[in-house]
Amino acid sequence: MLRQLRLRARRRGATLSPPHSTRRVSTSLWVLCLLLLLAAGLPGVAQPGSGDTPEAWLILREPGLELLYQTGHESVARRAARAATAAIWRISSELGSEPDQPLMLVIHPTHQAFARAVGSRRGQMIVGIASGERAVAHIDGSGALADLDEVIAHEVAHLLLAQAVGGARVPRWFDEGYAEHACGSLEWASRELLADHLEMGRLASLDELSDSFPRDGQAAAVAYAQSHALVAYLLREAPAGALPELARRLRAGEKFENAVIAATGRSVSAWDEAWRRDFHGPSRWYPWIAFLAGASGIAMSVLCLLAYRAIRRRIEALDEEDEYDRPISIRRARRWRRR
Repeated sequence: MLRQLRLRARRRGATLSPPHSTRRVSTSLWVLCLLLLLAAGLPGVAQPGSGDTPEAWLILREPGLELLYQTGHESVARRAARAATAAIWRISSELGSEPDQPLMLVIHPTHQAFARAVGSRRGQMIVGIASGERAVAHIDGSGALADLDEVIAHEVAHLLLAQAVGGARVPRWFDEGYAEHACGSLEWASRELLADHLEMGRLASLDELSDSFPRDGQAAAVAYAQSHALVAYLLREAPAGALPELARRLRAGEKFENAVIAATGRSVSAWDEAWRRDFHGPSRWYPWIAFLAGASGIAMSVLCLLAYRAIRRRIEALDEEDEYDRPISIRRARRWRRR
């Protein structure tokens, strides 16, 4: 999630259109109007559409949600609305608070359109960006780089967490880790990557991940995986109701460290040490699991070879038998085969 958005959400209750007009105006006036609209920060103005083809923006309203999408992409909009509505209900229940205001999601039809709208660079592979202050998120609706439902749940988690804590400062590692947890991202999928970096002592400290994340490459993947694993461990091991209590204390103005201690009974550093220690426990079994998997594969290969040789010996034994002791159909089949 990037904290600075290039775009701002327009006020509710409007149908958005890209910068073009059917009126006859001079070229200079048209350019001036375009610049004014860009300065206003309307979603859809920074990115009119794929190939810079102007397309109208429409708005779809659901309880607690306003979703902006381009004409011709109604099916994607309906799918996004369903995913967002389910995520809002589920995450709000987990946080123990209702949204303060409706969320606004801007669904861009292609990754290129999304990248131009939010100003991301080639190779960053960003698919979603949210601003908790404005309760607005921009999302790559193409599904080309990530599952759309997961991306929506991830960004919705950012927005709802920001509302639950009343805009209080939350460390970046907790914000991203909770969003990864809330969207259902598979923790075990990055376990090997984490194990390698933990074994070599290359995991970042929480202080390093408090304000910002690496933006590119494997370092970013490790940062997200580390934050996800830590937050998932904290929520799994903490007392029941710890997350709503943490959000309530943050909303009341407590510092994050103090709120974590009061809500969970441990400091942030203690949780980090416990996660790193317990992470090594289950991983000790992985070499044995890999060995047994390899051994079973070798055993199956040997069994298949033995079975094949047994079948060949049986066929050879049949060939040595007296042909006239077999049914006529078998004798004819043998003679035809040997011609």
